[in-house]
Amino acid sequence: MLTPGAYARRGLRQMLAIDLGTATVRLWSPTLGRVIEEPTVVAWGPPGSRRAVGRAALDRATHDDAPLVWPVRAGVMDNYPACVHLLRVLVTANDLTCRPHTPVLVGVPATATLRQQNLVRAAVRRATDGRVTVVEEPLAAALACRIDLARTDDVVVVDIGHGRTEVVRLACGTVTAAERVDVANAVDQVPAIAAVVRRFTPRAHRVGPRRLLITGGGAVPGVAARLAALTNRSVTMPANVRLATIQGLTMLLTTGQDHPTGSEPGPPGQ
Repeated sequence: MLTPGAYARRGLRQMLAIDLGTATVRLWSPTLGRVIEEPTVVAWGPPGSRRAVGRAALDRATHDDAPLVWPVRAGVMDNYPACVHLLRVLVTANDLTCRPHTPVLVGVPATATLRQQNLVRAAVRRATDGRVTVVEEPLAAALACRIDLARTDDVVVVDIGHGRTEVVRLACGTVTAAERVDVANAVDQVPAIAAVVRRFTPRAHRVGPRRLLITGGGAVPGVAARLAALTNRSVTMPANVRLATIQGLTMLLTTGQDHPTGSEPGPPGQ
């Protein structure tokens, strides 16, 4: 079971956490003390052409009509070479080059297949040269919200991303059920999400509150109140939903240190 500080190494400062999202990639290291955020995009021309990543890639596309490649689709890797190039440029530009023993944590969807997890692990290892471990994003988000996973046996996480929404049940600090929500009505996913949450809810009465954690960059205002009403659960949202995963990864790498700003959990929904 993952706990804060599980990957901390005394005296080691060169650690790296990566949240590789469909729309945005985020990196954190103690040497930076802040989160680097860039669009997950590469201006990917023919071999030998000048390439750019992140905001610079979007600028190039605007001024030079450079072709753009988004290497992550629906939360998982879609273009291996472009993903390696994106991460390598960001790591180098921010002086985050790792050594073979350097811990590097990267978040992956709970519904990602083993092959998809291995692709992410391989790409990050090639880009950083560090010792890469993948962590299921709902577990990282739960840690960021200060949920005591060891004592809570009924937490459901709804991760609403850009292009991928998944519902995950946590019990005793592990993922016990996970389902991707694919609906025809992309404008309003709430009814479909609520149906999965109810299906993941044990029929037997349990002591303590039934908790629902909502996270992900695609979470919009009003979702918390609607899901609370439809699922009869106590809802928690981080103050900054887009930083929940990276903060959780940071907590796994550090002990008693500051974490990314603006990602403390907000008050439970009604």
